[in-house]
Amino acid sequence: MSVTRRSAFVVLVLAFTAAAHALTPILHWGGDAEGGAPFVEADPNDPSNLRGFDVEVAGEIAKGLGRRPEFAQVSFSDIDQSVQRGDFDIGMSGVEDTPARRKMLAATIPYFEFHEVLTVRAEDRGKFATLAALRGRRVGTLGGTIAYEKLLAAQKTDGVICVSYDDDVHPYADLRGGRLDAVLLDNIIAARSMRRVPGLYTEPLPVATSHYIGVLATTNTALRDRVDEVLRARMRDGTLERIYRKWKIWDDYQPAFFASVLSAEKAVQQHEKRTAEGGATQDLGIVLRYIPALLRASLITIVLSCAAMALAVLVGVFI
Repeated sequence: MSVTRRSAFVVLVLAFTAAAHALTPILHWGGDAEGGAPFVEADPNDPSNLRGFDVEVAGEIAKGLGRRPEFAQVSFSDIDQSVQRGDFDIGMSGVEDTPARRKMLAATIPYFEFHEVLTVRAEDRGKFATLAALRGRRVGTLGGTIAYEKLLAAQKTDGVICVSYDDDVHPYADLRGGRLDAVLLDNIIAARSMRRVPGLYTEPLPVATSHYIGVLATTNTALRDRVDEVLRARMRDGTLERIYRKWKIWDDYQPAFFASVLSAEKAVQQHEKRTAEGGATQDLGIVLRYIPALLRASLITIVLSCAAMALAVLVGVFI
């Protein structure tokens, strides 16, 4: 093949690839890249690229739907409103599973289990292992989160002093600087902060357990159901585990969590099957209950028909 023909062939292949890419449907997903790794962040080596476990999970969802992912930047606190408004198809960026969120939006099945944990100064290790031990102490967290709600409740029951922040970076710096006595946040965030801020320790006993989910507009339940199918499939084939291990967030809690999600799916399927079988059995029962009445009605119809025929013959004779 001549150089000219080879060049023309390469151009045609590139043009075809570009056209195919342009024709592939898009899954628009929103998140907050400012939240940082391991959720979503700009690649330090190439800021035009994103990286993080939520980035990879979104990519798997898009692939399972036959689409290509396209990211939309939105502040964490605006994810719910933005997806409901239709700015993107699905919101993912460490979005927590809460009753209020499920009531307001179409939420996916949970795809990662996390724990709210207390981080303290290393010298206070074991001293503030629970919220009750922090009575009269200042505990920081990120506003608008499950941890924040937990601290507000502990403020009433255990006398802790809740300090709310707009980000998850400054609480740990303030903790090390002595302006806080503890920080309550997700174990993923705590682990990341301990690598960034020396001299901190995270207590092993979780304060609470919750999960990360994707959120869609309330009218987008059909897409939500398809996303759920993809997430379950990626749990079963080990893809999510591979992603979580890559980002060093896989822990001993995840296998049982995956099993519970998949067993819940099986339970729903069995319930639907029983309901369908029960419906069929109920319909048959109704038919069987009505058979005697139908037979009686048929017998009466036959008798009346015979009587009418006999009467017609008798009348005919006298005529």
